[in-house]
This record gives sequence, structure tokens and C-alpha cells, in this order.
Amino acid sequence: MRVIIRTVTIFLFTLTAAAIMGTAPATAAAAASYKVLHSFSGTDGGSPTGLLQASDGFFYGAAANGGDVNACSPDGCGTLFKSDSSGNLTVLHVFHATDGYGPTGLVKGLDGNFYGTTASGGQPSGGGAGTFFRIDPAGNFKVLYAFVGGFACCDGSGPTAQPVLATDGNFYGTTVAGGAFRNIDHQGGMGAVYQFNPTTGLMAIIHSFNLTDGNGIFPNGPLIQAKDGFLYGTTREGGASLFKVDTSGNLTRLAALTGTQPLSGVIQTTDGSFYGTDEGGSGAGSVYRVDAAGNLLFVNRFDGTDGYRPNLRLLQAKDGFFYGVTPQGGMLDFQGGDIFRLNAGGILRVLHSFRTTGTEGFAPNSQLVQGADGALYGTTGIGGVGGHGTLFRLDQRVLGPVASLTVNPTTIHSGQTSKGTVTLSSPAPTGGMVITLGAQQGQIVIPPTVTVPAGAKTATFTIKTLKIGAVVNVRIYASFGGQGLRTVITVQP
Repeated sequence: MRVIIRTVTIFLFTLTAAAIMGTAPATAAAAASYKVLHSFSGTDGGSPTGLLQASDGFFYGAAANGGDVNACSPDGCGTLFKSDSSGNLTVLHVFHATDGYGPTGLVKGLDGNFYGTTASGGQPSGGGAGTFFRIDPAGNFKVLYAFVGGFACCDGSGPTAQPVLATDGNFYGTTVAGGAFRNIDHQGGMGAVYQFNPTTGLMAIIHSFNLTDGNGIFPNGPLIQAKDGFLYGTTREGGASLFKVDTSGNLTRLAALTGTQPLSGVIQTTDGSFYGTDEGGSGAGSVYRVDAAGNLLFVNRFDGTDGYRPNLRLLQAKDGFFYGVTPQGGMLDFQGGDIFRLNAGGILRVLHSFRTTGTEGFAPNSQLVQGADGALYGTTGIGGVGGHGTLFRLDQRVLGPVASLTVNPTTIHSGQTSKGTVTLSSPAPTGGMVITLGAQQGQIVIPPTVTVPAGAKTATFTIKTLKIGAVVNVRIYASFGGQGLRTVITVQP
């Protein structure tokens, strides 16, 4: 089965068993915060990805495979769909290789139509390097440009992210390969920035990436147009970078993204900074921040329990928090992934952890969008009743029962102990509430669970230390039903 989600390598962590597998079912309130709206069957699509809500209230998106399995054996070339907020889904278009396969998402144009790209296909033979297309809300579809790709200079190849509509009325995007520059190791090209004019129908490659200029190669994330009018994006290899490019193709590097492997591109926040995610190479990935001067700061480094190797853009919601997803990691099933909330200071809460079992889906596969009702909407790439992914709604305003986790003292030496306190948002029900505990590293010993007595809101547990030779900061997690948060204790020799 060809599942089009970005795969990651399993990385092992030292965690208590309880930190990986939940020990108690979610509360009714916690369960109500997450709802599957639609399970994809394969015929209506599979591995759903890019999602947006249009002014008509419908959600429009793409499924990277599924549809006609005879056209792209064995999994299909993909579909475009729309869904209401209850999950009633309509297939708008089924791809057939000659019009592209592997659609990456949609953006709405000034004319009321939707525009997007496919990562491959588009040539009469069924081959090709992707397409740029238009579709109206009724499903009338047209290929506007087919990328040639291959070894020939100088077209683009593999537009793996949806385009952006700029203020000049043109669409801009990136291709992961193609462009004017090649060498023996990159015979298919190093990537490009394209411009499509919807009035004239002309496609132009306005910038080609090259290993020799220090700006990196393989720009496989989406672009954004920032407040200064420049387009911003990221390169993944050859010196990963955050770059800006004007609409004529003049490109400069704003920051070296040292130690990252970004796939997602960036968002710009109200203070003018840029935030992005990276897969992290051999690590677990991060959320990073780049200010207007190009200074790089890591806001959160993931460890597996809070998620693993994020590869999609963040959403800054109306409440000011950042929301994102990871395709693996989480508090219930390492292969499941999770949904997290993060502030600019690095305080993180896991809002939902996915399991590879059950019918809710797993491996979230699209940037979250905030609907008109204020809730978050997204997709999973695998699972659900049909096994081909889901469309879901998460009410991020309904938090799990764990309100806070504190330790006192916050710094201890080897051989000393500290006290941890779990506080609930409301008194525990009859029979008490069992909270799962976990430690990110093995320098401390804590119990696997702590029980908050019936009618109480707090419970304490003892933190013991092992003999260590250097100062270490250890993350401690407290969760219930896959929702929870963390704190940090510092252990000195």
C-alpha cells in the first residue's frame, strides 16, 4: 500500500512504560474534544492532506492517493474533496496520472476557484514531474501547467507543497528538484521557485537553487508572503536555510537553520518572527524561531513523549498559542503521533495522542486549520474505519484533566529526593483518578502512576535520583488518556 505521508525512523527513548502506554481511559470531556468527522475508504481518497475552510463554510482538501486504483496501481492517484463540518464529504475530482498524482493541497484564488499542485505525473504518458491545476467549487478541473522535470534544464520538478497567492495576483511555490543547476549527485536538479500568472497562464521559474551559493537546496516546503512583501521558505539540505525571495526571483538567506531538516516551511507571527518545525535528522525534531535579524532559537526539542519529528507547518490560533501535529510519538502509542499546543516560551501541552489501533486514525498528515467555529480541523494519513485516514475536529478549548505538574525543589543533587505534585482542573470522581507519570531520561526514579483521591484535586509523589556525573535536566510528564503536560527537574552530581 502506497501511503503518502512523510515517513520517519524510529528513535528509542528511555521512558517508563506508563509514559508510552496510557493506563486509564479518557474522561468523557476529554473524549468529546476529539471527533472523527469522516473516515476515508480509498475510493473517496487516501492519506488526506492539505485542508482549508472556504467562505462557503466547506472544508476543501486533497487526498494524496486513493480514487481510481486502475489509474495508479495499487493505491490510486489521489482525489480532491470538500466536506461540511459534520463530515459529509463529496469527491470533486479523481486524478488519473495524466492530470497528475499526489495532490498536495489547495489555495483559493481571487476568482473564487481553487488552485493546487500534484507532486508527480501530468504528461500524456502518465509520467512527468507534477502539475499546476485549477478546480472550481463544483468540481470542474483543468491542468494549467505540467512540469517536465527529469534531467533536462530548466523546468521545475516535484512541487510537493501547495502554492501561495501573493498580493500581485500571481501564485508562487517551490519544486523540490528541477531548476537550472545540476551535478553528478543531483542530476535531476536542486529545486526551484516558480511563478504562475493566472491571467496569462504563463509559468516561469524565477529562481534555481545551487549548492555553491550557500542558500541550501531542496526547497520542499510551502512559501508564505510576509508583511514586508517578500516570499519566505526553507531549504532542507546543502546548508538548511530560511530564505526570502522577491517576486522577481532575487533570493537571500535570512538564517542558517543549523542542525535542522525542515520540511514544513514557516509561519510569520504577529511580532514579525518566523516559526517552523524540523524533522531533526537523527534527533526527535524541534520547533524553532527566527527573528527579523536572523537569530535562530529552538523553542522546543521533541523527545518522543511530546511528539516525534514534526514535518508540517504550525498554526497560530486566535488565542495566540501555536498548534501542531507530529506523525509519530505521543503519550499512548509511539507510532501514533499527537496534537500539541505550545507557547513562545516553550511550555507544551499534548492535547491528543493517537493510537495505531481503533478507528480514530493515526499519523496526522496536514497542517491544522482553525474553523469558523473556533475549533481545530485536520487529517490523519492512516487508519479510521476504512483504513485510509480520517478528517477530524479537535476542540482545543477542552483540555485534559491534568491542570498542572510541579516539583519542589526544582534542583536536587544525586541521592536527594524531590516532591512532585499533580493538580487536576476539577475534583477527582468517585474511585479517584489514576494519572500516568513518565520520565524522559533515566537519571531519576518515579512511580508509574499517582492516584488523586475521590473529591481531591491534588496528589503527590516522590522523585528519587540516581548517581550521575554531570548536570542534567530531566523532563517529567503527567497525563490521562493521552492528554497531559510536563515539567523539568535539574539533577546535579
